[in-house]
Amino acid sequence: MSQGKKLFIRESSGLVRQMGAKHAFAKVLALIVPISLYYTLIYSPAIPAANWYIGITIAPIIALPIFLVYLKLAEYIPRSSGEYIYISRIIGPLPATIQGMANIISTPLLAAILSQIEVSAGIGPAFQIIGLAFKNSALFNLGTEILSNPDYFFLASLVSLVLMWIVSISPQKIMANFLFAIATMQVVGAILIIGLFAQGRTAFVNDFNKFSSTFSGPNYQDLYSQGLSYYSPYTDPLQTFVFAILMLMWLFVWFFGPSYFAGEYKQATRSLKVGMLIGYGIATALIIGLTVYTATTMGIPFFNEVALNGWGSSNPVSASEGYIAWAGVMVVSSPILALLVGVLNIGIQFVAGPLSLAIPARVMLAMAFDRILPEKLAYVNPTTQSPLIASGVALALGVFFEYATQFLGFAVSTIALIAVLFIYQFLQATISATVAGIKGIPSVELSQKEKKELLITGIISSAVLVIAVITAIGYALINSLYNSMVLAGNLPLNLTLIAIIPIIGVITYYISKYYRQKEGVDLKLVFTEIPPE
Repeated sequence: MSQGKKLFIRESSGLVRQMGAKHAFAKVLALIVPISLYYTLIYSPAIPAANWYIGITIAPIIALPIFLVYLKLAEYIPRSSGEYIYISRIIGPLPATIQGMANIISTPLLAAILSQIEVSAGIGPAFQIIGLAFKNSALFNLGTEILSNPDYFFLASLVSLVLMWIVSISPQKIMANFLFAIATMQVVGAILIIGLFAQGRTAFVNDFNKFSSTFSGPNYQDLYSQGLSYYSPYTDPLQTFVFAILMLMWLFVWFFGPSYFAGEYKQATRSLKVGMLIGYGIATALIIGLTVYTATTMGIPFFNEVALNGWGSSNPVSASEGYIAWAGVMVVSSPILALLVGVLNIGIQFVAGPLSLAIPARVMLAMAFDRILPEKLAYVNPTTQSPLIASGVALALGVFFEYATQFLGFAVSTIALIAVLFIYQFLQATISATVAGIKGIPSVELSQKEKKELLITGIISSAVLVIAVITAIGYALINSLYNSMVLAGNLPLNLTLIAIIPIIGVITYYISKYYRQKEGVDLKLVFTEIPPE
Protein backbone atom coordinates (compact mmCIF):
# COMPACT_ATOMS: atom_id res chain seq x y z
CA MET A 1 0.00 0.00 0.00
CA SER A 2 1.43 3.39 -1.00
CA GLN A 3 2.17 5.88 1.72
CA GLY A 4 -0.90 7.86 2.75
CA LYS A 5 -3.25 5.58 0.83
CA LYS A 6 -5.85 4.08 3.14
CA LEU A 7 -7.44 0.65 2.74
CA PHE A 8 -10.91 2.17 2.22
CA ILE A 9 -11.50 5.60 0.71
CA ARG A 10 -12.67 6.94 4.10
CA GLU A 11 -13.36 5.76 7.62
CA SER A 12 -17.15 5.98 7.44
CA SER A 13 -19.70 5.14 4.76
CA GLY A 14 -21.47 8.45 5.34
CA LEU A 15 -24.83 6.69 5.66
CA VAL A 16 -26.86 7.22 8.84
CA ARG A 17 -28.56 4.56 10.98
CA GLN A 18 -32.09 5.90 11.45
CA MET A 19 -34.55 3.18 10.33
CA GLY A 20 -36.40 0.57 12.34
CA ALA A 21 -38.36 -2.66 11.95
CA LYS A 22 -41.39 -1.02 10.32
CA HIS A 23 -39.15 0.22 7.52
CA ALA A 24 -37.74 -3.27 6.93
CA PHE A 25 -41.34 -4.52 6.81
CA ALA A 26 -42.14 -1.89 4.16
CA LYS A 27 -39.16 -2.80 2.01
CA VAL A 28 -40.15 -6.47 1.98
CA LEU A 29 -43.68 -5.60 0.85
CA ALA A 30 -42.22 -3.05 -1.54
CA LEU A 31 -40.65 -5.62 -3.84
CA ILE A 32 -43.09 -8.48 -3.35
CA VAL A 33 -46.19 -6.24 -3.96
CA PRO A 34 -49.05 -8.70 -3.34
CA ILE A 35 -51.44 -7.28 -5.96
CA SER A 36 -48.72 -7.72 -8.61
CA LEU A 37 -49.72 -11.39 -8.29
CA TYR A 38 -51.59 -10.75 -11.53
CA TYR A 39 -48.31 -10.66 -13.47
CA THR A 40 -47.65 -14.24 -12.43
CA LEU A 41 -51.17 -15.59 -12.77
CA ILE A 42 -51.32 -14.46 -16.40
CA TYR A 43 -49.19 -17.50 -17.30
CA SER A 44 -51.95 -19.78 -16.03
CA PRO A 45 -53.52 -20.39 -19.49
CA ALA A 46 -50.26 -22.13 -20.50
CA ILE A 47 -50.44 -24.49 -17.51
CA PRO A 48 -54.18 -25.31 -17.46
CA ALA A 49 -53.83 -28.41 -15.26
CA ALA A 50 -51.90 -26.62 -12.50
CA ASN A 51 -53.55 -26.78 -9.10
CA TRP A 52 -53.50 -23.17 -7.89
CA TYR A 53 -54.16 -24.11 -4.27
CA ILE A 54 -51.28 -26.58 -4.03
CA GLY A 55 -48.94 -24.37 -6.04
CA ILE A 56 -49.51 -21.25 -3.93
CA THR A 57 -48.92 -23.31 -0.78
CA ILE A 58 -45.67 -24.84 -2.03
CA ALA A 59 -44.12 -21.58 -3.30
CA PRO A 60 -43.52 -19.77 0.03
CA ILE A 61 -42.27 -23.00 1.59
CA ILE A 62 -39.56 -23.58 -1.03
CA ALA A 63 -38.62 -19.88 -0.79
CA LEU A 64 -38.11 -20.14 2.97
CA PRO A 65 -34.47 -21.40 2.93
CA ILE A 66 -33.49 -18.47 0.67
CA PHE A 67 -35.28 -16.08 3.01
CA LEU A 68 -33.35 -17.52 5.97
CA VAL A 69 -30.04 -17.10 4.11
CA TYR A 70 -30.70 -13.41 3.54
CA LEU A 71 -31.89 -12.96 7.11
CA LYS A 72 -28.70 -14.53 8.50
CA LEU A 73 -26.29 -12.75 6.14
CA ALA A 74 -27.88 -9.36 6.85
CA GLU A 75 -27.55 -10.13 10.56
CA TYR A 76 -23.87 -11.12 10.37
CA ILE A 77 -22.81 -8.37 7.91
CA PRO A 78 -25.15 -5.40 8.53
CA ARG A 79 -23.85 -3.13 5.77
CA SER A 80 -25.71 -1.42 2.94
CA SER A 81 -25.32 -2.97 -0.55
CA GLY A 82 -26.93 -6.38 -0.08
CA GLU A 83 -25.44 -9.34 -1.91
CA TYR A 84 -22.36 -7.41 -3.02
CA ILE A 85 -20.97 -7.19 0.52
CA TYR A 86 -21.69 -10.88 1.22
CA ILE A 87 -20.15 -12.16 -2.00
CA SER A 88 -17.11 -9.87 -1.90
CA ARG A 89 -16.13 -10.77 1.66
CA ILE A 90 -16.91 -14.47 1.53
CA ILE A 91 -16.18 -15.60 -2.05
CA GLY A 92 -14.06 -12.81 -3.46
CA PRO A 93 -13.96 -9.51 -5.37
CA LEU A 94 -14.27 -10.87 -8.93
CA PRO A 95 -17.64 -12.65 -8.50
CA ALA A 96 -18.80 -9.69 -6.38
CA THR A 97 -17.94 -7.30 -9.20
CA ILE A 98 -19.98 -9.44 -11.61
CA GLN A 99 -22.90 -9.34 -9.17
CA GLY A 100 -22.48 -5.61 -8.68
CA MET A 101 -22.53 -4.87 -12.40
CA ALA A 102 -25.54 -7.19 -12.83
CA ASN A 103 -27.34 -5.15 -10.21
CA ILE A 104 -26.29 -1.78 -11.63
CA ILE A 105 -27.61 -2.78 -15.08
CA SER A 106 -30.70 -4.81 -14.16
CA THR A 107 -32.29 -2.77 -11.37
CA PRO A 108 -32.55 0.54 -13.30
CA LEU A 109 -34.05 -1.56 -16.12
CA LEU A 110 -36.44 -2.99 -13.57
CA ALA A 111 -37.24 0.55 -12.35
CA ALA A 112 -38.19 1.56 -15.90
CA ILE A 113 -40.46 -1.47 -16.24
CA LEU A 114 -42.01 -0.79 -12.82
CA SER A 115 -42.75 2.83 -13.78
CA GLN A 116 -44.66 1.48 -16.79
CA ILE A 117 -46.57 -0.98 -14.60
CA GLU A 118 -47.33 1.90 -12.22
CA VAL A 119 -49.09 3.63 -15.10
CA SER A 120 -50.75 0.58 -16.70
CA ALA A 121 -51.89 -1.15 -13.50
CA GLY A 122 -52.04 1.77 -11.07
CA ILE A 123 -52.64 5.31 -12.30
CA GLY A 124 -54.54 4.47 -15.51
CA PRO A 125 -57.09 2.00 -14.12
CA ALA A 126 -57.50 4.04 -10.91
CA PHE A 127 -58.47 7.10 -12.95
CA GLN A 128 -60.84 5.00 -15.07
CA ILE A 129 -62.62 3.27 -12.18
CA ILE A 130 -62.91 6.42 -10.04
CA GLY A 131 -64.05 8.38 -13.10
CA LEU A 132 -66.75 5.81 -13.91
CA ALA A 133 -67.97 5.62 -10.30
CA PHE A 134 -68.24 9.41 -9.92
CA LYS A 135 -69.50 9.86 -13.49
CA ASN A 136 -66.51 12.08 -14.17
CA SER A 137 -65.90 11.61 -17.88
CA ALA A 138 -62.82 13.86 -17.88
CA LEU A 139 -61.01 11.67 -15.32
CA PHE A 140 -62.12 8.48 -17.06
CA ASN A 141 -61.00 9.75 -20.46
CA LEU A 142 -57.68 10.91 -19.02
CA GLY A 143 -57.00 7.40 -17.68
CA THR A 144 -58.02 5.85 -21.00
CA GLU A 145 -55.93 8.30 -23.05
CA ILE A 146 -52.83 7.72 -20.92
CA LEU A 147 -53.14 3.97 -21.48
CA SER A 148 -53.93 4.09 -25.21
CA ASN A 149 -51.68 6.91 -26.47
CA PRO A 150 -47.99 5.83 -26.65
CA ASP A 151 -46.70 9.38 -26.18
CA TYR A 152 -48.89 10.04 -23.13
CA PHE A 153 -47.98 6.64 -21.72
CA PHE A 154 -44.26 7.38 -22.12
CA LEU A 155 -44.64 10.80 -20.52
CA ALA A 156 -46.61 9.38 -17.58
CA SER A 157 -44.05 6.57 -17.14
CA LEU A 158 -41.16 9.02 -17.28
CA VAL A 159 -42.77 11.34 -14.72
CA SER A 160 -43.40 8.33 -12.48
CA LEU A 161 -39.76 7.26 -12.84
CA VAL A 162 -38.47 10.73 -11.91
CA LEU A 163 -40.81 10.94 -8.92
CA MET A 164 -39.60 7.50 -7.81
CA TRP A 165 -36.02 8.80 -8.08
CA ILE A 166 -36.82 11.87 -5.98
CA VAL A 167 -38.17 9.56 -3.28
CA SER A 168 -35.03 7.39 -3.57
CA ILE A 169 -32.65 10.30 -2.87
CA SER A 170 -34.67 11.76 0.00
CA PRO A 171 -33.19 11.56 3.51
CA GLN A 172 -33.45 7.91 4.47
CA LYS A 173 -35.99 8.43 7.22
CA ILE A 174 -38.28 10.45 4.93
CA MET A 175 -37.95 7.87 2.18
CA ALA A 176 -38.49 5.01 4.64
CA ASN A 177 -41.60 6.60 6.16
CA PHE A 178 -43.01 7.29 2.68
CA LEU A 179 -42.45 3.67 1.66
CA PHE A 180 -44.03 2.49 4.92
CA ALA A 181 -47.11 4.62 4.25
CA ILE A 182 -47.50 3.33 0.68
CA ALA A 183 -46.85 -0.29 1.76
CA THR A 184 -49.50 0.06 4.47
CA MET A 185 -51.95 1.41 1.90
CA GLN A 186 -51.19 -1.59 -0.30
CA VAL A 187 -51.90 -3.99 2.57
CA VAL A 188 -55.25 -2.32 3.26
CA GLY A 189 -55.99 -2.16 -0.47
CA ALA A 190 -55.26 -5.86 -0.93
CA ILE A 191 -57.47 -6.72 2.06
CA LEU A 192 -60.24 -4.61 0.51
CA ILE A 193 -59.94 -6.51 -2.79
CA ILE A 194 -60.03 -9.84 -0.95
CA GLY A 195 -63.11 -8.61 0.92
CA LEU A 196 -64.85 -7.68 -2.34
CA PHE A 197 -64.01 -11.05 -3.90
CA ALA A 198 -65.22 -12.78 -0.74
CA GLN A 199 -68.77 -11.80 -1.73
CA GLY A 200 -68.60 -14.79 -4.03
CA ARG A 201 -68.92 -15.68 -7.67
CA THR A 202 -72.59 -14.72 -8.03
CA ALA A 203 -71.84 -11.15 -6.98
CA PHE A 204 -68.86 -10.96 -9.34
CA VAL A 205 -70.82 -12.41 -12.27
CA ASN A 206 -73.69 -9.94 -11.80
CA ASP A 207 -71.34 -6.97 -11.40
CA PHE A 208 -69.19 -8.00 -14.36
CA ASN A 209 -72.17 -8.53 -16.70
CA LYS A 210 -73.55 -5.13 -15.76
CA PHE A 211 -70.16 -3.49 -16.22
CA SER A 212 -69.42 -5.22 -19.53
CA SER A 213 -72.85 -4.46 -20.98
CA THR A 214 -72.14 -0.75 -20.47
CA PHE A 215 -69.53 -1.07 -23.21
CA SER A 216 -71.40 -3.69 -25.27
CA GLY A 217 -68.90 -6.33 -24.18
CA PRO A 218 -69.27 -10.12 -23.73
CA ASN A 219 -70.97 -11.65 -20.70
CA TYR A 220 -69.32 -13.74 -18.03
CA GLN A 221 -70.85 -17.03 -19.16
CA ASP A 222 -69.48 -16.74 -22.70
CA LEU A 223 -65.97 -15.91 -21.50
CA TYR A 224 -66.09 -18.72 -18.94
CA SER A 225 -67.13 -21.21 -21.64
CA GLN A 226 -64.33 -20.07 -23.95
CA GLY A 227 -61.88 -20.38 -21.08
CA LEU A 228 -62.67 -24.05 -20.55
CA SER A 229 -60.28 -24.80 -23.42
CA TYR A 230 -57.48 -23.41 -21.18
CA TYR A 231 -58.51 -25.28 -18.05
CA SER A 232 -58.39 -28.85 -16.76
CA PRO A 233 -60.17 -30.01 -13.62
CA TYR A 234 -57.46 -32.65 -13.18
CA THR A 235 -54.22 -31.81 -11.41
CA ASP A 236 -50.98 -32.29 -13.30
CA PRO A 237 -48.00 -32.50 -10.87
CA LEU A 238 -45.50 -31.00 -13.34
CA GLN A 239 -47.71 -28.05 -14.24
CA THR A 240 -48.47 -27.47 -10.55
CA PHE A 241 -44.75 -27.44 -9.82
CA VAL A 242 -44.15 -24.97 -12.69
CA PHE A 243 -46.91 -22.78 -11.21
CA ALA A 244 -45.18 -22.86 -7.81
CA ILE A 245 -41.80 -22.05 -9.39
CA LEU A 246 -43.26 -19.05 -11.21
CA MET A 247 -44.75 -17.84 -7.93
CA LEU A 248 -41.36 -18.29 -6.29
CA MET A 249 -39.47 -16.42 -9.01
CA TRP A 250 -41.94 -13.58 -9.58
CA LEU A 251 -43.03 -13.02 -5.98
CA PHE A 252 -41.68 -14.95 -3.02
CA VAL A 253 -37.94 -14.31 -3.41
CA TRP A 254 -38.37 -10.53 -3.66
CA PHE A 255 -37.83 -10.00 0.06
CA PHE A 256 -34.24 -8.77 -0.21
CA GLY A 257 -34.95 -5.03 -0.13
CA PRO A 258 -33.95 -4.45 3.54
CA SER A 259 -30.53 -6.10 3.08
CA TYR A 260 -29.45 -3.28 0.76
CA PHE A 261 -29.97 -0.77 3.55
CA ALA A 262 -28.69 -2.89 6.46
CA GLY A 263 -26.11 -0.24 7.38
CA GLU A 264 -28.89 2.32 7.86
CA TYR A 265 -30.95 0.52 10.54
CA LYS A 266 -30.81 1.24 14.23
CA GLN A 267 -30.26 -2.05 16.10
CA ALA A 268 -29.86 -3.65 12.69
CA THR A 269 -29.94 -7.28 13.79
CA ARG A 270 -33.27 -6.98 15.60
CA SER A 271 -34.88 -4.47 13.21
CA LEU A 272 -34.08 -6.51 10.11
CA LYS A 273 -35.21 -9.80 11.64
CA VAL A 274 -38.52 -8.48 13.01
CA GLY A 275 -39.33 -6.35 9.97
CA MET A 276 -38.47 -9.00 7.40
CA LEU A 277 -40.40 -11.74 9.21
CA ILE A 278 -43.52 -9.62 9.61
CA GLY A 279 -43.32 -8.31 6.05
CA TYR A 280 -42.84 -11.75 4.54
CA GLY A 281 -45.64 -13.22 6.66
CA ILE A 282 -48.15 -10.53 5.71
CA ALA A 283 -47.18 -10.62 2.04
CA THR A 284 -47.56 -14.41 1.97
CA ALA A 285 -50.99 -14.27 3.61
CA LEU A 286 -52.22 -11.63 1.16
CA ILE A 287 -50.89 -13.46 -1.90
CA ILE A 288 -52.52 -16.72 -0.80
CA GLY A 289 -55.80 -14.89 -0.10
CA LEU A 290 -55.78 -13.15 -3.48
CA THR A 291 -54.95 -16.41 -5.29
CA VAL A 292 -57.69 -18.40 -3.57
CA TYR A 293 -60.37 -15.75 -4.09
CA THR A 294 -59.33 -15.10 -7.68
CA ALA A 295 -59.79 -18.82 -8.35
CA THR A 296 -63.08 -19.21 -6.49
CA THR A 297 -64.73 -15.88 -7.31
CA MET A 298 -63.62 -15.15 -10.86
CA GLY A 299 -63.25 -18.83 -11.74
CA ILE A 300 -60.05 -20.16 -13.30
CA PRO A 301 -61.56 -20.74 -16.79
CA PHE A 302 -62.84 -17.15 -16.88
CA PHE A 303 -59.54 -15.83 -15.58
CA ASN A 304 -57.48 -17.80 -18.10
CA GLU A 305 -59.62 -16.58 -21.00
CA VAL A 306 -59.44 -12.89 -20.08
CA ALA A 307 -55.75 -13.12 -19.14
CA LEU A 308 -54.97 -14.51 -22.59
CA ASN A 309 -57.52 -12.78 -24.82
CA GLY A 310 -59.02 -9.94 -22.77
CA TRP A 311 -62.71 -9.34 -22.07
CA GLY A 312 -63.66 -7.50 -25.23
CA SER A 313 -62.04 -4.76 -27.30
CA SER A 314 -65.03 -2.49 -26.85
CA ASN A 315 -64.27 -2.14 -23.13
CA PRO A 316 -61.72 0.64 -22.52
CA VAL A 317 -60.97 -0.81 -19.07
CA SER A 318 -58.66 -3.66 -20.05
CA ALA A 319 -58.39 -6.98 -18.22
CA SER A 320 -54.62 -6.53 -18.43
CA GLU A 321 -54.84 -3.65 -15.94
CA GLY A 322 -54.88 -6.12 -13.06
CA TYR A 323 -56.61 -6.08 -9.70
CA ILE A 324 -57.73 -2.44 -9.72
CA ALA A 325 -59.73 -3.21 -12.88
CA TRP A 326 -60.99 -6.59 -11.63
CA ALA A 327 -62.11 -5.29 -8.25
CA GLY A 328 -63.21 -2.10 -9.95
CA VAL A 329 -65.96 -3.85 -11.88
CA MET A 330 -67.53 -4.70 -8.52
CA VAL A 331 -67.50 -1.15 -7.14
CA VAL A 332 -68.36 1.22 -10.00
CA SER A 333 -71.84 1.53 -8.53
CA SER A 334 -70.39 2.48 -5.14
CA PRO A 335 -68.29 5.67 -5.48
CA ILE A 336 -66.76 5.48 -2.00
CA LEU A 337 -65.58 1.89 -2.48
CA ALA A 338 -64.32 2.74 -5.97
CA LEU A 339 -62.35 5.65 -4.53
CA LEU A 340 -60.83 3.37 -1.89
CA VAL A 341 -59.91 0.64 -4.42
CA GLY A 342 -58.30 3.22 -6.68
CA VAL A 343 -56.49 5.35 -4.11
CA LEU A 344 -55.25 2.52 -1.88
CA ASN A 345 -53.79 0.62 -4.83
CA ILE A 346 -52.72 3.46 -7.13
CA GLY A 347 -49.17 3.23 -5.81
CA ILE A 348 -48.82 -0.42 -6.88
CA GLN A 349 -45.15 0.09 -7.82
CA PHE A 350 -44.43 3.32 -5.95
CA VAL A 351 -42.59 1.40 -3.28
CA ALA A 352 -40.65 -1.00 -5.50
CA GLY A 353 -39.76 1.77 -7.97
CA PRO A 354 -37.80 3.99 -5.55
CA LEU A 355 -36.02 0.92 -4.17
CA SER A 356 -35.04 -0.15 -7.68
CA LEU A 357 -33.21 3.16 -8.03
CA ALA A 358 -31.86 3.37 -4.48
CA ILE A 359 -30.47 -0.18 -4.53
CA PRO A 360 -28.01 0.23 -7.45
CA ALA A 361 -26.89 3.53 -5.92
CA ARG A 362 -25.98 1.67 -2.70
CA VAL A 363 -24.13 -0.95 -4.73
CA MET A 364 -22.18 1.71 -6.63
CA LEU A 365 -21.33 3.37 -3.32
CA ALA A 366 -20.06 0.07 -1.87
CA MET A 367 -18.03 -0.75 -4.99
CA ALA A 368 -16.50 2.72 -4.99
CA PHE A 369 -15.78 2.39 -1.27
CA ASP A 370 -13.89 -0.80 -2.12
CA ARG A 371 -12.07 1.07 -4.92
CA ILE A 372 -13.63 -1.05 -7.69
CA LEU A 373 -15.52 1.91 -9.18
CA PRO A 374 -14.48 5.60 -9.29
CA GLU A 375 -14.33 7.10 -5.81
CA LYS A 376 -16.73 9.93 -6.68
CA LEU A 377 -19.56 7.40 -6.74
CA ALA A 378 -19.07 6.99 -2.98
CA TYR A 379 -20.03 10.62 -2.34
CA VAL A 380 -22.86 10.89 0.19
CA ASN A 381 -24.69 14.20 0.20
CA PRO A 382 -24.90 15.49 3.80
CA THR A 383 -28.37 16.98 3.25
CA THR A 384 -30.09 14.07 1.53
CA GLN A 385 -27.90 11.47 3.30
CA SER A 386 -27.86 9.49 0.05
CA PRO A 387 -25.15 8.65 -2.55
CA LEU A 388 -26.23 11.45 -4.86
CA ILE A 389 -23.79 10.97 -7.76
CA ALA A 390 -24.42 7.23 -7.86
CA SER A 391 -28.16 7.93 -7.72
CA GLY A 392 -27.79 10.24 -10.71
CA VAL A 393 -26.14 7.42 -12.66
CA ALA A 394 -29.02 5.08 -11.71
CA LEU A 395 -31.57 7.65 -12.92
CA ALA A 396 -29.71 8.14 -16.22
CA LEU A 397 -29.77 4.39 -16.82
CA GLY A 398 -33.45 4.24 -15.86
CA VAL A 399 -34.37 7.04 -18.30
CA PHE A 400 -32.42 5.30 -21.09
CA PHE A 401 -34.23 2.01 -20.45
CA GLU A 402 -37.56 3.87 -20.23
CA TYR A 403 -37.08 5.17 -23.76
CA ALA A 404 -35.40 2.05 -25.14
CA THR A 405 -38.09 -0.37 -23.96
CA GLN A 406 -40.89 1.74 -25.43
CA PHE A 407 -39.42 3.08 -28.65
CA LEU A 408 -36.19 1.24 -29.55
CA GLY A 409 -37.43 -2.35 -29.45
CA PHE A 410 -35.47 -3.13 -26.27
CA ALA A 411 -37.88 -5.98 -25.49
CA VAL A 412 -36.44 -7.79 -22.49
CA SER A 413 -38.60 -10.67 -21.29
CA THR A 414 -39.40 -10.92 -17.61
CA ILE A 415 -37.78 -14.34 -17.42
CA ALA A 416 -34.50 -12.94 -18.81
CA LEU A 417 -34.43 -10.18 -16.22
CA ILE A 418 -35.25 -12.60 -13.42
CA ALA A 419 -32.66 -15.08 -14.72
CA VAL A 420 -30.03 -12.35 -14.41
CA LEU A 421 -31.03 -11.75 -10.80
CA PHE A 422 -31.21 -15.46 -9.97
CA ILE A 423 -27.88 -16.41 -11.55
CA TYR A 424 -25.72 -13.43 -10.69
CA GLN A 425 -27.36 -12.22 -7.50
CA PHE A 426 -29.44 -14.72 -5.52
CA LEU A 427 -27.37 -17.79 -6.41
CA GLN A 428 -24.08 -16.10 -5.58
CA ALA A 429 -25.53 -15.01 -2.23
CA THR A 430 -26.64 -18.54 -1.33
CA ILE A 431 -23.27 -19.94 -2.45
CA SER A 432 -21.66 -17.33 -0.18
CA ALA A 433 -23.71 -18.67 2.72
CA THR A 434 -22.55 -22.19 1.89
CA VAL A 435 -18.89 -21.11 1.81
CA ALA A 436 -19.34 -19.13 5.03
CA GLY A 437 -20.69 -22.28 6.63
CA ILE A 438 -17.37 -23.98 5.83
CA LYS A 439 -14.71 -21.31 6.34
CA GLY A 440 -16.57 -18.53 8.16
CA ILE A 441 -16.81 -14.79 7.41
CA PRO A 442 -13.77 -12.47 7.67
CA SER A 443 -13.87 -10.28 10.80
CA VAL A 444 -17.03 -12.03 12.03
CA GLU A 445 -17.04 -14.61 14.80
CA LEU A 446 -19.46 -17.46 14.11
CA SER A 447 -20.26 -20.40 16.35
CA GLN A 448 -20.24 -23.94 14.96
CA LYS A 449 -24.03 -23.93 15.16
CA GLU A 450 -24.24 -20.73 13.11
CA LYS A 451 -21.84 -22.12 10.52
CA LYS A 452 -23.87 -25.30 10.27
CA GLU A 453 -27.08 -23.32 9.75
CA LEU A 454 -25.47 -21.28 6.99
CA LEU A 455 -24.09 -24.40 5.32
CA ILE A 456 -27.41 -26.26 5.32
CA THR A 457 -29.61 -23.33 4.25
CA GLY A 458 -27.00 -22.27 1.69
CA ILE A 459 -26.91 -25.69 0.02
CA ILE A 460 -30.69 -26.07 0.00
CA SER A 461 -31.21 -22.51 -1.29
CA SER A 462 -28.65 -22.93 -4.08
CA ALA A 463 -30.36 -26.15 -5.18
CA VAL A 464 -33.77 -24.43 -5.15
CA LEU A 465 -32.51 -21.54 -7.29
CA VAL A 466 -30.83 -23.82 -9.86
CA ILE A 467 -33.92 -26.04 -10.12
CA ALA A 468 -36.15 -22.95 -10.43
CA VAL A 469 -34.22 -21.48 -13.37
CA ILE A 470 -33.98 -24.85 -15.15
CA THR A 471 -37.70 -25.50 -14.63
CA ALA A 472 -38.92 -22.04 -15.64
CA ILE A 473 -36.87 -21.96 -18.84
CA GLY A 474 -36.78 -25.69 -19.59
CA TYR A 475 -40.57 -26.09 -19.53
CA ALA A 476 -40.72 -23.76 -22.54
CA LEU A 477 -39.12 -26.54 -24.61
CA ILE A 478 -42.18 -28.79 -24.22
CA ASN A 479 -45.03 -26.25 -24.05
CA SER A 480 -45.41 -23.89 -27.02
CA LEU A 481 -47.99 -21.57 -25.43
CA TYR A 482 -45.87 -21.25 -22.30
CA ASN A 483 -42.86 -20.60 -24.54
CA SER A 484 -44.62 -17.75 -26.35
CA MET A 485 -45.68 -16.15 -23.06
CA VAL A 486 -42.62 -16.57 -20.86
CA LEU A 487 -39.94 -16.09 -23.51
CA ALA A 488 -41.73 -13.21 -25.22
CA GLY A 489 -39.49 -10.40 -26.43
CA ASN A 490 -36.29 -10.13 -28.41
CA LEU A 491 -34.60 -13.49 -27.83
CA PRO A 492 -31.12 -12.49 -29.11
CA LEU A 493 -31.29 -9.39 -26.90
CA ASN A 494 -32.32 -11.46 -23.89
CA LEU A 495 -29.47 -13.92 -24.41
CA THR A 496 -27.02 -11.06 -24.95
CA LEU A 497 -28.12 -9.42 -21.70
CA ILE A 498 -27.54 -12.64 -19.74
CA ALA A 499 -24.17 -13.31 -21.42
CA ILE A 500 -22.67 -9.81 -21.42
CA ILE A 501 -23.01 -9.09 -17.70
CA PRO A 502 -20.18 -11.39 -16.50
CA ILE A 503 -17.99 -10.02 -19.31
CA ILE A 504 -18.60 -6.46 -18.13
CA GLY A 505 -17.95 -7.56 -14.55
CA VAL A 506 -14.62 -9.23 -15.38
CA ILE A 507 -13.43 -6.26 -17.46
CA THR A 508 -14.43 -3.81 -14.71
CA TYR A 509 -12.58 -5.79 -12.05
CA TYR A 510 -9.32 -6.18 -13.95
CA ILE A 511 -9.26 -2.56 -15.08
CA SER A 512 -9.77 -1.49 -11.46
CA LYS A 513 -7.11 -3.90 -10.26
CA TYR A 514 -4.64 -2.54 -12.82
CA TYR A 515 -5.21 1.10 -11.91
CA ARG A 516 -5.21 0.45 -8.17
CA GLN A 517 -1.91 -1.42 -8.48
CA LYS A 518 -0.43 1.65 -10.19
CA GLU A 519 -1.63 3.67 -7.19
CA GLY A 520 -0.03 1.18 -4.83
CA VAL A 521 -3.33 -0.29 -3.61
CA ASP A 522 -3.68 -4.06 -3.26
CA LEU A 523 -7.37 -4.83 -3.84
CA LYS A 524 -6.99 -8.21 -2.17
CA LEU A 525 -6.35 -6.51 1.17
CA VAL A 526 -9.52 -4.43 0.84
CA PHE A 527 -11.68 -7.54 0.75
CA THR A 528 -10.18 -9.12 3.86
CA GLU A 529 -12.11 -6.73 6.10
CA ILE A 530 -15.72 -5.69 6.58
CA PRO A 531 -15.98 -2.01 5.53
CA PRO A 532 -16.63 0.57 8.26
CA GLU A 533 -20.16 1.78 9.03
